Amino acid sequence: MKQSDQATRSRLEDLTRAECLQLLGYGSFVGRVGFTHDSRPMILPVNYLLDGDAIVFRTAGDTVLNALAGQDVAFEVDDNRPLGHSGWSVVVQGPIQSISDMQEIDGLERGPLRSWARRDADHWLRISIDTISGRRLPES
Repeated sequence: MKQSDQATRSRLEDLTRAECLQLLGYGSFVGRVGFTHDSRPMILPVNYLLDGDAIVFRTAGDTVLNALAGQDVAFEVDDNRPLGHSGWSVVVQGPIQSISDMQEIDGLERGPLRSWARRDADHWLRISIDTISGRRLPES
């Protein structure tokens, strides 16, 4: 099959940066952080918020996520509609950093983000959005 034939048969649409940011901000509240741990790939779900050009989430001090500060990670969020054979996915890549500024933490604490998994999730982390991409599969 020619590449042009394959392209005309695909329903996938590339999303713009603005569309990706809108979906990150309003499309979901659970995403997945991808990273390498002990030389093996690992993916963990987190509750998150979009904060400007960054993803923020909280975790407990004893988690592998808290130990990632300074590393490059991937972050993915998606949604799907099985009956409509449709959905979307957004992927972010960038460095993860601990948030230590007490004023910033105070502001985040006053916001809506709570960990669904742990009450002791008192460490805040930020993933800077160095690159972002997304795709949508519209309803057929």
